[in-house]
Amino acid sequence: MIVTHNYIRESERVTMESEPISSTDLMERAAATLTDQLIKDVRIGDVEQILVFCGPGNNGGDGLVIARLLAYCHRPVTVVTACFSGVTTPDFDINYQRIQQMKPDFPNLQCVTFEEYRDNPTCATMVVAVDALFGIGLSRPLSGEYAEVVDFINAQQHYVVAVDVPSGLFIDCHTPKEAHRIKAHRTYSFQWQKWAFLLPENAETVGTVDILDIGLRRVDDQFGRCGEYLAKEDMARLLIPPKKYAHKGSNGHGLLVAGSRTMPGAAILSATAALRSGIGKVTVHTTANVAAALPIALPEAILDIDINENSVSSCHWEEIPGLNAVAIGPGIGQSSQSAALLRDLLDDIHSPVVFDADALNLLAKNKTLLAYLPANSILTPHFKEFERLAGTSENDFDRIERVSDFAKKHNVIVILKGANSVIALPDGKRFVNPTGNPGMATAGSGDVLTGILLALLAKGYAPQLAALLGTYLHGLAGDCALETESPESLIASDIAKNIGKAMKRLRGGE
Repeated sequence: MIVTHNYIRESERVTMESEPISSTDLMERAAATLTDQLIKDVRIGDVEQILVFCGPGNNGGDGLVIARLLAYCHRPVTVVTACFSGVTTPDFDINYQRIQQMKPDFPNLQCVTFEEYRDNPTCATMVVAVDALFGIGLSRPLSGEYAEVVDFINAQQHYVVAVDVPSGLFIDCHTPKEAHRIKAHRTYSFQWQKWAFLLPENAETVGTVDILDIGLRRVDDQFGRCGEYLAKEDMARLLIPPKKYAHKGSNGHGLLVAGSRTMPGAAILSATAALRSGIGKVTVHTTANVAAALPIALPEAILDIDINENSVSSCHWEEIPGLNAVAIGPGIGQSSQSAALLRDLLDDIHSPVVFDADALNLLAKNKTLLAYLPANSILTPHFKEFERLAGTSENDFDRIERVSDFAKKHNVIVILKGANSVIALPDGKRFVNPTGNPGMATAGSGDVLTGILLALLAKGYAPQLAALLGTYLHGLAGDCALETESPESLIASDIAKNIGKAMKRLRGGE
């Protein structure tokens, strides 16, 4: 799940009442879970000094527990308190007293104020700085002395670990670019994902994100459940196993309108992906030059050749028997002929269609066509293509809202491609895909996704499920490809070649 600050607070309240467990003991459990993971992830034995910067609230209380647990492991720990107002929470006070009580028996544990540490910082080189200044409840940018602490931590050459959220970052809305915030190498957050962790604008703030299960209870969605994070086990259940008596007809027939004189590879990549995804038959409507190359690159594809030699212009889909799904866009260009074909398709086909690449650009050029999109069609824009469709976004949070609004307004499914691709459904639900890697930021990667989606629709998947499973498989195939390629060397055909491996992995076959 992806949740808001309000959801987490309600979940904490319900958890404490139902177990029952005190807030202090829940803090102990959360901090112990984080400390265990930190020890696994960071070679603590090589660290010369651990600095734990603690603010005056419960995030600072978490930091105090972490410091105490690390001291028990006989690591050199310095607690740096930043409590400038003098007002602290009860759980902070309890854990601060525990730190003071154990200090005589643990010479490796020190406790200083920020002012004291700033004037006499460590000279060690291998240092882990734990940011426990402020948590998820922050509602305004940091200023004054707290901003100074953040800037001080960022200025050091330390490995920075954030507790729950990097201090200064808002989790439910856009954080102003000029706002003071911790730049963490790693963020350990509790129980569920937060939108702020999943958006490009915060990548340098959150670093690597780990979500730690601390046993919080789920509560009603009205408290702020705002999205779903696609889980492997859920996607595995969606992947229908092959049937013993299946044949090419029962596995579906898809029409792919793709390619042009200048972009023949788009049709080949997309058709290859469709066939690798289990479609029974794929007919490629394309130009003559692509049709000449396609049997060499992909002899399994069926050809339907356009009368225009440069770009697609007309297609008699009604004469293609047994069609179950249609995809249009990869490499078709934005000529007037391609635009005419798109208009004809919208007039004639009323079942869901996959719209990608130049089909999206043509829709953006003539927005009146958006009213004719078949219900539950799947649109697969990247950021720039979506801006052409829906206008420029002020920030990443605004873009996500625009994607959701667009899907609801036009009764379609939108897959906003990129790291952590977002899938928005017509009913307002939003999903985030965890699979994929930077190597997939390469020409043709989106064409492969279109082929996967075409195959799933042709095989009978409901459009919503096809969008979720297709996006997940596309990213997983890219991850499989990275096992033999580097991010720099990975190309789109590598993704298509690894679709089968991705399916086997999703089924638990390897």
